[in-house]
Amino acid sequence: MKISNTISTALLAAAALALSGHTLQAVPLIPTFSFHENGNGQLELPLLFGGGVIPLPGTLMSDPGPGGLTSALTFTAHPRVAFPAGDVLLDASGHVSDILRFNPATSSLSGLTQLIFFYSNDHGGLLADTGLPSAMYENTVTIQESQSGPTIYTPTMGQPGFSTDSPLGDSFHIFSTPDTGSTLLMFGAGVGFLALARRKILGGSKLNRSCSCGK
Repeated sequence: MKISNTISTALLAAAALALSGHTLQAVPLIPTFSFHENGNGQLELPLLFGGGVIPLPGTLMSDPGPGGLTSALTFTAHPRVAFPAGDVLLDASGHVSDILRFNPATSSLSGLTQLIFFYSNDHGGLLADTGLPSAMYENTVTIQESQSGPTIYTPTMGQPGFSTDSPLGDSFHIFSTPDTGSTLLMFGAGVGFLALARRKILGGSKLNRSCSCGK
């Protein structure tokens, strides 16, 4: 019974540790977009803009941009000021592995709507793994793809995705693979904690048996 209670306590501690990884994240200083190949997206707002996180779920839509595919991973944003249209190319050892595309914004009574497309040629079965468009916008930027963690793109004046509405601009975190690093780290910590607890329990049981035999 004591062993069962101890393991239950360890599981709760591991779960709390995993949750704390999200709650301890710092509030960004500038609006920060995050786009994942699996379709997860969000916008984190700094305190200057009221703070908070806005979910931006991705869907498959037709891309009307140059060489766009009929079914591509699309994130829908509603900026106060339209982003410049263009393509952001991620370079992986001399070849383009991913593209983040900003199509021209459209306006309506509810404000601006701007479609952001995420293309990848990884062929890994994720929503973005559709291959790349056959043509590009004239306004293109090439950045190096990060080999660990997200590729961070912070546009400057005139570049695709630049915001004149934010005093310090904005930032885009491009996850070219599912963001499993943090989850695996927390899971590993939980497993290690359980292994340590089990070792102590078994060690204590052996000691108790030795003491009983001595009597």
